[in-house]
Amino acid sequence: MVQPAPSPPPAGRAAPEIALRWDARISEWTALLKRVPRSSLTQSFGYATAMLTVEGWKPRVGIFEREGQPIGLVLVLEKRLARAVRVAKVHRGPLLVPEAQDWTTVGVVYRLLRQAYPTGLLHWPSVIAELPAGPLATTALTWAGWRHQPGPGYRTIWLDLTPDEATLRARLDPKWRNKLRQGEKSGLVVEVDRDGATLPWLLQKHEADRAERKYRAASSKLLTRLRTALHKDGDVLILRALLEGEPVAGLLIFGHGVAATYQVGWNGPEGRRTRAHQLLLWRACLELKAQGRVAFDLGGLTPDVEGINTFKRGLGGEEVELAGVWN
Repeated sequence: MVQPAPSPPPAGRAAPEIALRWDARISEWTALLKRVPRSSLTQSFGYATAMLTVEGWKPRVGIFEREGQPIGLVLVLEKRLARAVRVAKVHRGPLLVPEAQDWTTVGVVYRLLRQAYPTGLLHWPSVIAELPAGPLATTALTWAGWRHQPGPGYRTIWLDLTPDEATLRARLDPKWRNKLRQGEKSGLVVEVDRDGATLPWLLQKHEADRAERKYRAASSKLLTRLRTALHKDGDVLILRALLEGEPVAGLLIFGHGVAATYQVGWNGPEGRRTRAHQLLLWRACLELKAQGRVAFDLGGLTPDVEGINTFKRGLGGEEVELAGVWN
Protein backbone atom coordinates (compact mmCIF):
# COMPACT_ATOMS: atom_id res chain seq x y z
CA MET A 1 0.00 0.00 0.00
CA VAL A 2 1.14 3.56 -0.67
CA GLN A 3 2.35 5.44 2.40
CA PRO A 4 1.82 9.20 3.01
CA ALA A 5 4.21 11.25 0.89
CA PRO A 6 4.27 14.53 -1.04
CA SER A 7 1.28 15.25 -3.26
CA PRO A 8 1.62 14.86 -7.05
CA PRO A 9 3.11 17.82 -8.90
CA PRO A 10 0.64 20.34 -10.32
CA ALA A 11 0.52 20.93 -14.04
CA GLY A 12 3.66 22.57 -15.33
CA ARG A 13 6.08 21.14 -12.77
CA ALA A 14 8.65 18.56 -13.89
CA ALA A 15 7.50 14.98 -13.34
CA PRO A 16 9.61 11.83 -12.98
CA GLU A 17 10.75 10.20 -16.22
CA ILE A 18 8.33 7.27 -16.16
CA ALA A 19 7.12 5.22 -19.12
CA LEU A 20 4.45 2.53 -19.51
CA ARG A 21 5.52 -0.46 -21.60
CA TRP A 22 2.93 -2.99 -22.72
CA ASP A 23 3.03 -6.75 -23.38
CA ALA A 24 5.76 -7.68 -20.93
CA ARG A 25 7.20 -11.19 -20.70
CA ILE A 26 5.51 -13.35 -18.06
CA SER A 27 8.86 -14.14 -16.40
CA GLU A 28 9.52 -10.41 -16.10
CA TRP A 29 6.03 -9.86 -14.73
CA THR A 30 6.39 -12.63 -12.13
CA ALA A 31 9.72 -11.31 -10.88
CA LEU A 32 8.31 -7.80 -10.49
CA LEU A 33 5.19 -9.03 -8.66
CA LYS A 34 7.46 -10.60 -6.02
CA ARG A 35 8.92 -7.16 -5.29
CA VAL A 36 5.51 -5.85 -4.15
CA PRO A 37 4.94 -6.93 -0.51
CA ARG A 38 1.18 -6.36 -0.62
CA SER A 39 0.30 -7.48 -4.11
CA SER A 40 -3.33 -8.18 -5.03
CA LEU A 41 -4.60 -11.47 -6.45
CA THR A 42 -6.49 -9.58 -9.15
CA GLN A 43 -3.22 -8.21 -10.57
CA SER A 44 -1.64 -11.66 -10.94
CA PHE A 45 -1.31 -13.37 -14.30
CA GLY A 46 -3.10 -16.46 -12.96
CA TYR A 47 -6.15 -14.28 -12.37
CA ALA A 48 -5.86 -12.91 -15.91
CA THR A 49 -5.82 -16.43 -17.32
CA ALA A 50 -8.87 -17.43 -15.30
CA MET A 51 -10.87 -14.34 -16.31
CA LEU A 52 -10.08 -14.93 -19.98
CA THR A 53 -11.25 -18.54 -19.85
CA VAL A 54 -14.33 -18.06 -17.68
CA GLU A 55 -15.64 -14.60 -18.57
CA GLY A 56 -13.92 -13.72 -21.85
CA TRP A 57 -11.89 -10.78 -20.55
CA LYS A 58 -8.70 -10.32 -22.57
CA PRO A 59 -5.67 -9.39 -20.46
CA ARG A 60 -3.24 -6.63 -21.30
CA VAL A 61 -0.18 -6.42 -19.10
CA GLY A 62 2.00 -3.38 -18.67
CA ILE A 63 5.14 -2.47 -16.77
CA PHE A 64 6.00 1.01 -15.50
CA GLU A 65 9.66 1.97 -15.83
CA ARG A 66 11.57 4.86 -14.30
CA GLU A 67 14.82 5.62 -16.08
CA GLY A 68 14.62 2.21 -17.72
CA GLN A 69 14.14 0.27 -14.46
CA PRO A 70 10.83 -1.53 -13.69
CA ILE A 71 8.98 0.00 -10.75
CA GLY A 72 5.42 -1.25 -11.16
CA LEU A 73 2.92 -3.30 -13.09
CA VAL A 74 -0.69 -3.18 -14.21
CA LEU A 75 -3.11 -5.80 -15.47
CA VAL A 76 -5.97 -4.43 -17.59
CA LEU A 77 -8.89 -6.64 -18.56
CA GLU A 78 -10.59 -5.68 -21.82
CA LYS A 79 -13.81 -6.68 -23.53
CA ARG A 80 -15.72 -5.45 -26.59
CA LEU A 81 -19.47 -4.82 -26.39
CA ALA A 82 -21.43 -5.00 -29.64
CA ARG A 83 -18.05 -4.92 -31.44
CA ALA A 84 -17.83 -1.19 -30.81
CA VAL A 85 -17.57 -0.27 -27.13
CA ARG A 86 -14.19 -0.93 -25.54
CA VAL A 87 -14.63 -1.79 -21.86
CA ALA A 88 -11.48 -1.91 -19.75
CA LYS A 89 -11.08 -2.46 -16.02
CA VAL A 90 -8.20 -2.50 -13.58
CA HIS A 91 -9.06 -4.31 -10.36
CA ARG A 92 -6.84 -3.31 -7.41
CA GLY A 93 -3.94 -1.95 -9.40
CA PRO A 94 -1.53 -0.71 -10.56
CA LEU A 95 1.02 -2.14 -8.12
CA LEU A 96 4.27 -0.32 -7.34
CA VAL A 97 7.45 -1.54 -5.65
CA PRO A 98 8.09 0.08 -2.23
CA GLU A 99 10.76 2.51 -3.45
CA ALA A 100 8.28 3.93 -5.99
CA GLN A 101 5.38 4.41 -3.59
CA ASP A 102 5.62 8.18 -3.27
CA TRP A 103 2.67 10.30 -4.29
CA THR A 104 4.52 12.08 -7.08
CA THR A 105 5.27 8.77 -8.80
CA VAL A 106 1.73 7.55 -8.10
CA GLY A 107 0.26 10.57 -9.83
CA VAL A 108 2.40 10.08 -12.94
CA VAL A 109 1.64 6.35 -13.08
CA TYR A 110 -2.11 6.95 -13.03
CA ARG A 111 -1.78 9.74 -15.60
CA LEU A 112 0.01 7.34 -17.98
CA LEU A 113 -2.79 4.85 -17.45
CA ARG A 114 -5.35 7.58 -18.11
CA GLN A 115 -3.60 8.48 -21.37
CA ALA A 116 -3.71 4.84 -22.46
CA TYR A 117 -7.40 4.53 -21.50
CA PRO A 118 -9.30 7.80 -22.02
CA THR A 119 -13.02 7.89 -21.32
CA GLY A 120 -15.27 8.50 -24.32
CA LEU A 121 -18.47 7.48 -26.05
CA LEU A 122 -16.98 4.14 -27.11
CA HIS A 123 -14.36 3.83 -24.35
CA TRP A 124 -15.45 2.77 -20.85
CA PRO A 125 -12.44 2.33 -18.58
CA SER A 126 -12.58 1.97 -14.80
CA VAL A 127 -10.05 1.38 -12.06
CA ILE A 128 -10.34 0.18 -8.49
CA ALA A 129 -7.18 1.93 -7.37
CA GLU A 130 -4.88 0.05 -4.99
CA LEU A 131 -4.45 3.22 -2.93
CA PRO A 132 -5.62 3.97 0.61
CA ALA A 133 -8.73 6.15 0.71
CA GLY A 134 -8.09 9.75 1.69
CA PRO A 135 -7.24 13.22 0.39
CA LEU A 136 -3.81 12.24 -0.94
CA ALA A 137 -5.26 9.51 -3.16
CA THR A 138 -8.05 11.83 -4.28
CA THR A 139 -5.51 14.51 -5.20
CA ALA A 140 -3.30 12.06 -7.11
CA LEU A 141 -6.13 10.45 -9.08
CA THR A 142 -7.89 13.73 -9.86
CA TRP A 143 -4.60 15.29 -11.02
CA ALA A 144 -4.07 12.23 -13.25
CA GLY A 145 -7.44 12.82 -14.94
CA TRP A 146 -9.65 10.19 -13.28
CA ARG A 147 -13.14 10.87 -11.93
CA HIS A 148 -14.41 9.31 -8.72
CA GLN A 149 -17.63 7.31 -8.69
CA PRO A 150 -19.88 7.64 -5.62
CA GLY A 151 -19.68 4.88 -3.06
CA PRO A 152 -17.32 3.44 -0.45
CA GLY A 153 -14.07 1.78 -1.41
CA TYR A 154 -13.15 -1.87 -1.02
CA ARG A 155 -12.22 -2.74 2.58
CA THR A 156 -9.97 -5.53 3.75
CA ILE A 157 -7.52 -6.52 6.47
CA TRP A 158 -3.82 -7.10 5.84
CA LEU A 159 -1.89 -9.33 8.20
CA ASP A 160 1.87 -8.80 8.41
CA LEU A 161 3.52 -12.24 8.44
CA THR A 162 7.10 -11.04 9.01
CA PRO A 163 7.11 -11.19 12.86
CA ASP A 164 7.98 -14.48 14.56
CA GLU A 165 5.28 -16.95 15.58
CA ALA A 166 5.18 -15.79 19.21
CA THR A 167 4.62 -12.18 18.18
CA LEU A 168 1.90 -13.11 15.70
CA ARG A 169 0.12 -15.09 18.41
CA ALA A 170 0.44 -12.25 20.91
CA ARG A 171 -1.24 -9.89 18.43
CA LEU A 172 -4.38 -12.01 18.24
CA ASP A 173 -7.48 -10.66 19.93
CA PRO A 174 -7.66 -12.32 23.40
CA LYS A 175 -11.04 -13.91 22.67
CA TRP A 176 -9.80 -15.16 19.29
CA ARG A 177 -6.65 -16.57 20.91
CA ASN A 178 -8.74 -18.36 23.55
CA LYS A 179 -10.85 -20.00 20.82
CA LEU A 180 -7.66 -21.02 19.06
CA ARG A 181 -6.51 -22.79 22.23
CA GLN A 182 -9.84 -24.61 22.34
CA GLY A 183 -9.34 -25.71 18.75
CA GLU A 184 -5.85 -26.95 19.48
CA LYS A 185 -7.18 -29.10 22.33
CA SER A 186 -10.29 -30.41 20.54
CA GLY A 187 -8.74 -33.43 18.86
CA LEU A 188 -8.89 -31.92 15.38
CA VAL A 189 -6.42 -33.07 12.73
CA VAL A 190 -5.33 -30.46 10.18
CA GLU A 191 -4.87 -31.70 6.60
CA VAL A 192 -2.77 -29.49 4.28
CA ASP A 193 -3.45 -29.78 0.54
CA ARG A 194 -0.93 -27.95 -1.65
CA ASP A 195 -2.25 -29.41 -4.92
CA GLY A 196 -5.91 -28.36 -4.76
CA ALA A 197 -7.19 -31.96 -4.90
CA THR A 198 -9.86 -31.27 -2.27
CA LEU A 199 -11.22 -28.15 -3.99
CA PRO A 200 -14.40 -29.84 -5.37
CA TRP A 201 -15.36 -30.86 -1.84
CA LEU A 202 -14.77 -27.36 -0.47
CA LEU A 203 -16.66 -25.65 -3.29
CA GLN A 204 -19.67 -27.91 -2.76
CA LYS A 205 -19.77 -26.87 0.88
CA HIS A 206 -19.14 -23.24 -0.02
CA GLU A 207 -21.98 -23.06 -2.54
CA ALA A 208 -24.46 -24.53 -0.07
CA ASP A 209 -23.34 -22.09 2.62
CA ARG A 210 -23.52 -19.13 0.25
CA ALA A 211 -27.05 -20.06 -0.82
CA GLU A 212 -28.15 -20.33 2.80
CA ARG A 213 -26.50 -17.16 4.10
CA LYS A 214 -26.90 -15.11 0.88
CA TYR A 215 -23.51 -13.42 0.59
CA ARG A 216 -21.52 -12.52 -2.52
CA ALA A 217 -18.51 -14.55 -3.57
CA ALA A 218 -16.56 -15.61 -6.64
CA SER A 219 -18.19 -18.37 -8.69
CA SER A 220 -17.05 -21.97 -8.32
CA LYS A 221 -16.19 -21.98 -12.02
CA LEU A 222 -13.80 -19.05 -11.61
CA LEU A 223 -12.25 -20.53 -8.45
CA THR A 224 -11.70 -23.86 -10.21
CA ARG A 225 -9.99 -22.12 -13.11
CA LEU A 226 -7.87 -20.09 -10.69
CA ARG A 227 -6.75 -23.34 -9.05
CA THR A 228 -5.66 -24.62 -12.46
CA ALA A 229 -3.90 -21.39 -13.42
CA LEU A 230 -2.03 -21.00 -10.13
CA HIS A 231 -1.25 -24.65 -9.47
CA LYS A 232 2.00 -24.73 -11.44
CA ASP A 233 3.34 -21.81 -9.41
CA GLY A 234 2.60 -23.48 -6.05
CA ASP A 235 0.11 -20.75 -5.21
CA VAL A 236 -2.81 -22.98 -4.13
CA LEU A 237 -3.34 -23.90 -0.49
CA ILE A 238 -6.30 -25.74 1.04
CA LEU A 239 -6.54 -26.71 4.70
CA ARG A 240 -9.16 -29.03 6.17
CA ALA A 241 -9.97 -29.84 9.78
CA LEU A 242 -10.89 -33.47 10.42
CA LEU A 243 -12.68 -34.77 13.51
CA GLU A 244 -12.51 -38.55 13.84
CA GLY A 245 -11.66 -38.73 10.14
CA GLU A 246 -14.54 -36.54 8.95
CA PRO A 247 -13.94 -33.04 7.52
CA VAL A 248 -15.72 -30.38 9.58
CA ALA A 249 -14.16 -27.18 8.17
CA GLY A 250 -11.98 -25.99 5.32
CA LEU A 251 -10.44 -22.94 3.69
CA LEU A 252 -8.87 -21.97 0.36
CA ILE A 253 -5.98 -19.52 -0.08
CA PHE A 254 -4.34 -18.29 -3.27
CA GLY A 255 -0.76 -17.02 -3.32
CA HIS A 256 0.57 -14.25 -5.57
CA GLY A 257 4.15 -13.08 -5.34
CA VAL A 258 5.11 -12.82 -1.67
CA ALA A 259 1.50 -12.22 -0.61
CA ALA A 260 -1.59 -14.42 -0.36
CA THR A 261 -5.38 -13.97 -0.27
CA TYR A 262 -7.92 -15.82 1.87
CA GLN A 263 -10.54 -16.80 -0.70
CA VAL A 264 -13.05 -19.33 0.71
CA GLY A 265 -13.88 -20.63 4.15
CA TRP A 266 -16.46 -23.19 5.31
CA ASN A 267 -17.27 -24.23 8.86
CA GLY A 268 -19.84 -26.91 9.68
CA PRO A 269 -21.67 -27.38 13.02
CA GLU A 270 -18.94 -29.59 14.46
CA GLY A 271 -16.33 -27.21 13.14
CA ARG A 272 -17.96 -24.30 14.95
CA ARG A 273 -18.22 -26.31 18.15
CA THR A 274 -14.55 -27.30 18.08
CA ARG A 275 -13.27 -23.85 16.91
CA ALA A 276 -11.93 -25.44 13.73
CA HIS A 277 -11.84 -22.24 11.71
CA GLN A 278 -9.59 -20.46 14.19
CA LEU A 279 -7.23 -23.44 14.13
CA LEU A 280 -7.20 -23.62 10.31
CA LEU A 281 -6.57 -19.94 9.78
CA TRP A 282 -3.75 -19.92 12.35
CA ARG A 283 -2.13 -22.94 10.72
CA ALA A 284 -2.55 -21.25 7.34
CA CYS A 285 -0.64 -18.21 8.63
CA LEU A 286 2.23 -20.45 9.73
CA GLU A 287 2.20 -22.33 6.42
CA LEU A 288 2.29 -19.08 4.43
CA LYS A 289 5.09 -17.75 6.60
CA ALA A 290 7.07 -20.94 5.97
CA GLN A 291 6.55 -20.42 2.22
CA GLY A 292 8.20 -17.00 2.47
CA ARG A 293 5.00 -14.94 2.24
CA VAL A 294 5.21 -11.60 3.99
CA ALA A 295 1.60 -10.35 3.78
CA PHE A 296 -1.83 -12.01 4.02
CA ASP A 297 -4.94 -10.33 2.60
CA LEU A 298 -7.87 -11.69 4.61
CA GLY A 299 -10.18 -11.47 1.64
CA GLY A 300 -12.20 -8.34 2.23
CA LEU A 301 -14.74 -7.22 4.80
CA THR A 302 -18.21 -8.36 3.87
CA PRO A 303 -21.18 -6.10 4.63
CA ASP A 304 -23.49 -9.08 4.04
CA VAL A 305 -22.26 -11.12 7.00
CA GLU A 306 -20.88 -9.06 9.89
CA GLY A 307 -19.78 -12.15 11.84
CA ILE A 308 -17.16 -12.83 9.18
CA ASN A 309 -15.71 -9.36 9.71
CA THR A 310 -15.44 -9.89 13.47
CA PHE A 311 -13.69 -13.19 12.86
CA LYS A 312 -11.14 -11.62 10.50
CA ARG A 313 -10.47 -8.66 12.77
CA GLY A 314 -9.53 -11.10 15.52
CA LEU A 315 -6.20 -11.85 13.85
CA GLY A 316 -4.93 -8.38 14.69
CA GLY A 317 -4.16 -7.16 11.18
CA GLU A 318 -4.35 -3.68 9.65
CA GLU A 319 -7.77 -2.67 8.34
CA VAL A 320 -7.61 -0.63 5.15
CA GLU A 321 -10.09 1.01 2.79
CA LEU A 322 -9.20 1.64 -0.85
CA ALA A 323 -9.88 4.82 -2.76
CA GLY A 324 -12.92 3.43 -4.57
CA VAL A 325 -13.89 3.21 -8.25
CA TRP A 326 -12.63 5.78 -10.77
CA ASN A 327 -13.32 6.21 -14.49
